[in-house]
Amino acid sequence: MSYDELADLYALQYENYADDLDFYARLAERHGGPVLELGAGQGRVAAHLARRGVEVWALEPSAAMRARGEAATRGLAMRWIAGDMRDFELGRRFPLVIAPFNALMHLYTLADQNAALAGVARHLEAGGVFAFDLYNPLLIRADGALRLEGRYGAAEVYYRQEHRPEAQRLLTHYVLDETGPDGALRRRHHTLDQRYFTRYEVERWLAAAGLSGRLTGGFRGEPYEARRPIMVWTARRVS
Repeated sequence: MSYDELADLYALQYENYADDLDFYARLAERHGGPVLELGAGQGRVAAHLARRGVEVWALEPSAAMRARGEAATRGLAMRWIAGDMRDFELGRRFPLVIAPFNALMHLYTLADQNAALAGVARHLEAGGVFAFDLYNPLLIRADGALRLEGRYGAAEVYYRQEHRPEAQRLLTHYVLDETGPDGALRRRHHTLDQRYFTRYEVERWLAAAGLSGRLTGGFRGEPYEARRPIMVWTARRVS
């Protein structure tokens, strides 16, 4: 899946999502800037931080997503960078690196994961923090049914989820129906492919990169439990 093809759908779905904004803003206020965001998308989180006076470096591989982000954040203290979290070198260290909203679930192989974490560790200041959130795989219930995700003006979005446990992959198949001014229906199909992670897999992964991780079950520090929909991680560089 290419986010270049999905940029308009992504904007419809998530431009108003705000559950994570205060969490990342609190971290930025505590640790200072500049903040490096991996997989910055269209700048939803980065813009929130920048509007609060924090300088943000936004790394994003998709040209279409970056273009939307640059347009939406013009005039803010932000630097947009075309790059992939698996292979980046920015020439400086940061007190805080973030990867919000399941960004790490696009690291499909062990090589991808190790390369990304090595890059994070390389770009963190001593004692710096890496923060990210991930979908809790214990709650996957992919029954294959097609469901309405939402209505956005003249557009309707449907989805169907497919679980591939042998590969730790969750595929979300989207159907986007748009009605034009002439009444004609335009239908598009997109598939979001995500590689999920278990709790102890993440702990070992962080430790191997010289990071000490702390897990909570929500953006307000709720204890992690099996019923929590997300895993929220903060990891400090210790070596």
